[in-house]
Amino acid sequence: MSEPKFRAMIMAGGRGQRMAASHPDVPKPLVTVAGRSLLETMIRRVLDAGASQVVLALRHRADEIRDHVIAVSDLPHDRISFLVEDEPLGTIGSLHGLRGTNQTVLVTNGDLLSAVDLVDLLRDHHERRSDLTIATHDEKHRIRLGEVLTDSHGKILDYHEKPTKVYRISSGIYCLDPRILALIEERGWLGFPTLVKRVIEGRLAVQEYFHEDPWIDVNDEHDLVQARKMAREDPAAFGFDPAAVKS
Repeated sequence: MSEPKFRAMIMAGGRGQRMAASHPDVPKPLVTVAGRSLLETMIRRVLDAGASQVVLALRHRADEIRDHVIAVSDLPHDRISFLVEDEPLGTIGSLHGLRGTNQTVLVTNGDLLSAVDLVDLLRDHHERRSDLTIATHDEKHRIRLGEVLTDSHGKILDYHEKPTKVYRISSGIYCLDPRILALIEERGWLGFPTLVKRVIEGRLAVQEYFHEDPWIDVNDEHDLVQARKMAREDPAAFGFDPAAVKS
């Protein structure tokens, strides 16, 4: 049985102000890891997963990003298109441009370095008959101060010195079926949390796809250094040729 067809949208329109502090001459999606821009790596990953079409949602420095993608000669440009926002549409508002499609849409942020198995994510989405699937993972954060646990009357029950907390986090990768797109009724600013609440209120099926794959959201120079380290340690996980990744 063949895998269901899907379209992909990569969100790459943000200003990336934190990254601009160290890389002012390049839009954030075009910073490089293992010799490729983050955006090119993500394009290749969704194409390798079987996307019939990849739509790049752009705004800030859109011409530079579009020119960069067009200049990558071995990409299948007939399967790549550009949606340029003439006004800010938030983290998911660009999806209005895909209303009417009869395919599942895989949405991912363009500033990720991710080894999430997209084929398995899509398979899980369809097998569970989900309308919206959100890739998730756990993030650990150590609190620098002591945590005091109390009851409703102010009685102290316990004290934890600099505890480590675990939070379930969205990985910035989603599968959405056409019924979700129908909820984006108007073209305008829309944040993804608002859309999720609409879906839940509409009693549609919302599921998580939990993973423990290597993943990082590359927002600043510190993240970029970490992403390059991750690529060196396990290049194949991200689709890189190990021979091409320098130490």
